[in-house]
Parts: sequence; C-alpha cells; structure tokens
Amino acid sequence: MRFIKIIFIVLVILLFAIIYTQNLDVFTYEFTLKLDLKTYLIGPYKTKNVVIILAGFVVGALVAVIFGALSSLSSSSDSRYKSRRINELEARVKELSAQKKREEPVVVSSSSSHAASASSSSPFDPPTQADEKKSEEDN
Repeated sequence: MRFIKIIFIVLVILLFAIIYTQNLDVFTYEFTLKLDLKTYLIGPYKTKNVVIILAGFVVGALVAVIFGALSSLSSSSDSRYKSRRINELEARVKELSAQKKREEPVVVSSSSSHAASASSSSPFDPPTQADEKKSEEDN
C-alpha cells in the first residue's frame, strides 16, 4: 500500500513538472540522442531537454521504489524470523516450567535423615524450614 502511495505522489509531481515546463523557453532546447553499438545503431532521436529531465526524474523515482521494496522485504523476513524465535523460546520456557513443577522436592520429616540431607545440600540452595528451626535453636 505504501508503494502505491509513493507511485501516486511521483505521478502527481510528474504532472506538475510537465505543466510547469511546457510554458518556459528554457526547456525548449533540442538534443540529438543516439547509441552506436558498432553492430546496431539506436537513434538518432531529437528530443527536448524537458523530456530528458522528466525521464531522469522517473528513473530515479523507480529506483527509489525498487530499493524501498527490497528493504521492506528484507525487514519483513527478519521480523518473521524474530517472531518465530520468540515463539520457540516462549514454548521452551513453558516446557521448562512444567517440567520443574513435575519435579517436586521430597520432604523428609525425621530429623536424622534431615541432617544427612543437609550435609549434601549446596550453600547456594535456599534454606528449608528445618534449617531455620536449627538456627533458631542455636541462638
């Protein structure tokens, strides 16, 4: 939709440029255009400089639209990739949280078995209720 708007704007500018240049003597110079390819000759064509100026404008506008379209395509494919990657990571997070909920820790009620399990715990593990009671008894 954006490119249609750009093409419409280019056509309106081109229309105004044609109307503007029709009535000025500066744009009435004639040029001879030809292309000699040694085996094939294109031209010679007589044209006014207004045609050359407007053709240059149209070619420049078309090049800008083409580069804009290519940029839009590359950014949309990049956006699709990132969206797909986000969905994959969110699914992985859900899977890990479901796995963590299934692996509930085993609660041991006897104090002798707690002492054995306390020695195997890491200092980086969060304190359990038994550890808190033990620290209160020590105080």
